Amino acid sequence: MDISISSHAAEKALERGIPEEGIKAILSGGSTVTLPSKTDPEAVIVFGKYADKIWGVVLNFNTLNVITVRRASKQERRFYEQEIGN
Repeated sequence: MDISISSHAAEKALERGIPEEGIKAILSGGSTVTLPSKTDPEAVIVFGKYADKIWGVVLNFNTLNVITVRRASKQERRFYEQEIGN
């Protein structure tokens, strides 16, 4: 998968403590859960684990461009763990 990371996503990732390699590891990993974005019909949120934290990577599925990355909320973490079975 040829993923690009927007400058906004790179800036937020740096602020939030996840390296570019972490974003790519989540997107290429097998233990992910995907939900549609509530605000962008062309985007999905891919939840995955990196460095023992659950992250949400907002990805435009048409362009494969990462829009932003953030830590999963408490509710999203519960959902992820239910779906993955951890």
